[in-house]
Amino acid sequence: GQLILGEGVKRFEEAFAAWLALERPLPAVVGVANGTDALELALRGCGVGPGDRVVMPAHTAYATTAAVLRVGAVPLFADIAATGHGIALDHVRRLLLQPGPRPRALIAVHLYGESCDLASLQALCDEEGLDLIEDCAQACGTLYQGEPVGTWGRFAAFSFYPTKNLAAFGDGGALVVNRPEDAEAARRSRFYGWDGRRQAIQFGVNSRLDELQAWVLLGKLDQLRGQIAQRRQVACWYRERLQHLAGDGVVLPADGPDWEHSHHLYVIQVPSEQRDRLLELARPVGLPLAVHYPLACHQQPYVIERFGPQAQLPRTEERLGRILSLPLHPYLDERQIDEVCTKLLALIAQVASDAELAVLPGSS
Repeated sequence: GQLILGEGVKRFEEAFAAWLALERPLPAVVGVANGTDALELALRGCGVGPGDRVVMPAHTAYATTAAVLRVGAVPLFADIAATGHGIALDHVRRLLLQPGPRPRALIAVHLYGESCDLASLQALCDEEGLDLIEDCAQACGTLYQGEPVGTWGRFAAFSFYPTKNLAAFGDGGALVVNRPEDAEAARRSRFYGWDGRRQAIQFGVNSRLDELQAWVLLGKLDQLRGQIAQRRQVACWYRERLQHLAGDGVVLPADGPDWEHSHHLYVIQVPSEQRDRLLELARPVGLPLAVHYPLACHQQPYVIERFGPQAQLPRTEERLGRILSLPLHPYLDERQIDEVCTKLLALIAQVASDAELAVLPGSS
C-alpha cells in the first residue's frame, strides 16, 4: 500500500544503476519527477546557486536552460562542434578566458542520442576546476568508449518522458550520482531535505518518481537494449536509402570515433534553402517531418529579456536552418522506412527542380 518511494522505486533505482554501470563503478540512482528536476538537483549538488555561471550548449532542448535558471544561475552559451551536435571544446576554452566570475559547472548535452567528447570535457573540467554534469535526457543507451553515457560526470540527468528511449506512461526522471559521497545529500534533496527522522537538514524540493511509473520503467528496462538495437536498425535502413544524397549537401547522423548512437531522434541536415520548403510540402503528402529545435536557447525571447542580447554562435545558427527530423521509433519496419524515403526523395527532387526553374530567364 505504499504509493510514494516504495519498493518499485527502490528496485528500479537499483536496476537502472546496474544497467548503467557495466564495467564502471555502480552509481547511485535517485528517481525524481522529471528530467528537468534531475538537472536542477545536479546543479544544486555541485553547489551552483544565484549568480553562478554555467557553461552549456545553446543547441539543446530549452529544459536544460530552464534548470539553470531555476537555481538562479546564469547560462554561458557555447557553440556546437564542427561535426555532430555536441558542445564545442574549442569554444568552451574561449569562454573560460572571458572576464567575469569563473563558471561553476559545465553541462554536456548528449543531443539526439549522440555523445559529447566526454574524455576531453572531463579533462578540461578537471584542469579548470569545473564540475561536469551530463544531460542524458535524449541519450539513454548511448555508449561512449563502450560504456553508457551518464557515468562520467559528477552527476547525470535522465528523462523518462513518454517519447524517450526508456519511456514511462507519464513524466519521470533520474538523477545519477557518480561520487559516493554525494549520494545521501542527493537523495535528501528530492524529498524536502529531510533526513531519516523527517527533519530538514539541507535544501530540498518535492520531486519523487511515482511508484507506478517506477514499476512501468522496471518492466521496460529488460527490453531496452533490444529496442535501442532496433533504433539502430532503423537508422541503418535510412542510411542505406539516403547515403547517395551526401554529394547534394545532405548530412546523415552516424556514430563517432569512440561512441555509438542510440538514435533517440534521426536528425539529418539538408541545404538551408531547401529545409523550410520540404517541411511545407511534407504535410500534404502525410510525411511527418519536424525540427528539433527551431530556436537555440540563446535566441529564446525570455533569455534575451533576462540577460540581454547574446553573442552569436555561428555553427549553431547555421545548423538550425538545416536540421530535419525523420520519423524514428523501434516499431518501424523496413517497408515503412521505404515509404518515408520514397516520399522524401520525391520532395527533394521537386524542391531542386523548382529552384532550377526559378533561375531560368523569364521565370517567376
